[in-house]
Amino acid sequence: MSNYDINSNPALVSRMIENAKKAYEEYLKVHPDSLIPAFEKELRELGFEFEISDQVKGFLPKNKTIILPIAIRYYKQAKLENEKSYFMSLFYYKGFEEVVPMLIEDFYAGEPLLDRWEIGDCLYTIRSKKYAEDYLKMISNSKYGRSRQMVVLLVGKLKVKDAVPILIKLLDDDDVRGHAIAALGEFKNEEFRKYFERFQEYKNSYIRKEALRSLKKLEK
Repeated sequence: MSNYDINSNPALVSRMIENAKKAYEEYLKVHPDSLIPAFEKELRELGFEFEISDQVKGFLPKNKTIILPIAIRYYKQAKLENEKSYFMSLFYYKGFEEVVPMLIEDFYAGEPLLDRWEIGDCLYTIRSKKYAEDYLKMISNSKYGRSRQMVVLLVGKLKVKDAVPILIKLLDDDDVRGHAIAALGEFKNEEFRKYFERFQEYKNSYIRKEALRSLKKLEK
């Protein structure tokens, strides 16, 4: 992984900002009903200084109490797919539990402007332990297919004990098999060795790697 700090190159940063501004201007021509200008205006009136909307993330999580309620309001109002995703991107911080019930509701409802996988990814980042029962319902329902992947990882990361029998069943589910192996690996339970060994020679390289990774965790 590179240790290059983009901020060490002001000229490059400047070009990126200018390109983002031009892209934004073009976007507004196509989407004059965009909510982002109103969102930016509201934040600037509160004293936040930034050149492009992506820089708003730099004010989080420090200014959570100010920005999060505003972002939630715009998220609920968003009528464009990319804008729904943009406002949700402001929720991607561990501990932002205020938004979890809303995201769970959108996951169940199949919010048309968002991909369920994307919602699951956001839930994984927030990692709230309060809604384990909902996570279990999500991963148990095969109709959600691959959209369950990050939620499967989430119950493992949170070490939700009630998830274990479900995860074992999911080892036979093509959509989430590798994620179920990884989730079980988080428990570092010697009793699960047999499940990992079962996939050591599996045809899919991703599945093999997850099985080996989970076996290594048992040695630590």
